[in-house]
This record gives sequence, structure tokens and C-alpha cells, in this order.
Amino acid sequence: MVPAILRQPGYTVLVASDGYEAIRILADRHIDLLVTDIRMPGLSGAELATQAKLMRPTLRVIFITGFADATGKVRGRVLQKPIRAADLVQTVKNEMTAA
Repeated sequence: MVPAILRQPGYTVLVASDGYEAIRILADRHIDLLVTDIRMPGLSGAELATQAKLMRPTLRVIFITGFADATGKVRGRVLQKPIRAADLVQTVKNEMTAA
């Protein structure tokens, strides 16, 4: 759902099956923005963001969650599921244009 929403306005989207694959992608490609679920099996979204920021300190991160109690576990922009497409696109646009 998220990749399709972001491809429509013209963003290039790379998809990882888990946090470990996301780390491999970050090692090989230039990524401007990371969008990750907070709760994932294996490497959590918070752990992924921490490792990603070590690799790329200026990387921006948007977290997605369906669990209200998970929002306090991360620092950064958090979107609650279900996500409205317009809200996601606007949040990405805001993050991409932030100084």
C-alpha cells in the first residue's frame, strides 16, 4: 500500500522485506527518506532507524504504526494506521523539503 501511494506522485520507492534487507539497501544505495513500521519481526523499526542514522546521519525517518503505545518508543514523525494516502504523501513531501 505505502509503495503504491508514494509511486503515484513520482517518488522512487525501494521495498525491503525486513529491517536487515533495508540495511543492505542503505549500504548500497543513496536513500533520502526511510519509511518504516515501528513493530516488525527481527529488527524493529526503531532499531532500523538507529542503524540507518549511524550510516547516514542526515537521513530522515517516518515511522508507521498501528499501535498507539508504540509512538513513545521512537523519536521522529509517526503516522498512525490506517494511513490516509493524502496524509502520507504530504508528510513525505514535508520531510523531503525540510531544511
